[in-house]
Amino acid sequence: MNNFPAALPQSPHVPVTTVDLPAFKKAGVHLDLLRLDLVHPLISGNKWFKLKYALEAVRASDCHRVLSFGGAWSNHIHALSNAGYEQGLETIGVIRGERPAQLSQTLVDAAGWGMALEFVSRAQYRNKSDQQFIARLHDKYGDFHCLPEGGSGEWVVAGCREILSLFNAADYQLICCACGTGGTLAGLIADKPEGVDLLGVPVLKGGEFLYQDIRRLLAQAGVNDPGGWTLELDSHEGGYARVSVELALAMKCFTEYSGIGLEPVYSGKAFLALQRKLLRGELRPGSRVMLIHTGGMQGLRGMEDILSKKLP
Repeated sequence: MNNFPAALPQSPHVPVTTVDLPAFKKAGVHLDLLRLDLVHPLISGNKWFKLKYALEAVRASDCHRVLSFGGAWSNHIHALSNAGYEQGLETIGVIRGERPAQLSQTLVDAAGWGMALEFVSRAQYRNKSDQQFIARLHDKYGDFHCLPEGGSGEWVVAGCREILSLFNAADYQLICCACGTGGTLAGLIADKPEGVDLLGVPVLKGGEFLYQDIRRLLAQAGVNDPGGWTLELDSHEGGYARVSVELALAMKCFTEYSGIGLEPVYSGKAFLALQRKLLRGELRPGSRVMLIHTGGMQGLRGMEDILSKKLP
């Protein structure tokens, strides 16, 4: 078994990069980027923090088999399969949709790291929390620890709250990140300094449900909701993994000026939400804003053709 650290190093080096975009500079708004995409080459971004304590608990238990859920280009599946390989854990991925003739590169990677892939129909996948569905998986695979889709669960707040220790959060008026299941934002809320606002950008259409889910995660972690956070609900661009021309152009501009790539499913939409707030005059001159790059650049392999068709 390879030696994979069960926790982050005591003093992880995660760069903070200033992004000098003309529109932000003209408005007097200082924009920084927290490079969580550089935490680990394969267990990328917020997935490292989401998996950290969950896998620590699995390793300490008598059962070293983990099952979780995701799509063909899932960052969570990719990260979990690599972490399981490195830590000597068995992993099972329940994949949304029938098995294709050719696997996505994400699933090729996952299978190469030893993950068993269980393809289910989209109708079955919608019932993935059903006890009978889980029981059938137990019948097939035996005992396993079940992690929710996206890596959210009982350990997520404990891991993601550590993100704010990577920089001086009190230096910023606004900290922004994308939201899939809401686990990362819940962790940030748990350790949010007073006077700092948090902005979550749901990447799903109809993301209002995340208000309830985030509060539930905080309650499960024994954290009183301090307030000072909100969700920007209009930057999903039509739904999960949907790409608009405006999103593609915003990402292109960001990369041209910063030299740093974004992906369109999560961090690209978070940046787009900030850009729209700037254009609406909702970011005060003199304010400091932190955008958290949540990683997941491996998924860009499945979006390159879509992005290229959106650009002039």
